[in-house]
Amino acid sequence: MSVIIDDTCITCDACQQNCPVNAIVNDTNNPTGEKRYYVQPEKCVECVGHFEDPQCAAICPSIGCITWDMPFTKEFDAHFLNGALYKLATKEGVAKSPAFKEKKYREDIPLELRGVGKEVQVAPEDLIEVG
Repeated sequence: MSVIIDDTCITCDACQQNCPVNAIVNDTNNPTGEKRYYVQPEKCVECVGHFEDPQCAAICPSIGCITWDMPFTKEFDAHFLNGALYKLATKEGVAKSPAFKEKKYREDIPLELRGVGKEVQVAPEDLIEVG
């Protein structure tokens, strides 16, 4: 995963409807218990192979609601296992952490531009579909 939906989420459903890999769950299914939509880090691919930019951020009416996070790779395993923002799915009692299976991510976004609060959003008319 590499995007987070923050507490300015208005639960409008736009992000969930536009996610090409069904990585977003609604507020009632948020595993953290918070009343906002949640990006499942073990599923999100930042729209790599689908679009040039994450569609959730492009469609979101709450500017700044969706921010970059660290890549879902082994290097950041502890970040996802120990972070309070995450509740990873499990398989046979083992968390689906980056050590379990890494995910694609936008390599053109440097680490210094990633982290809670680093906005993803771009103007929808600037998006280009790929693939």
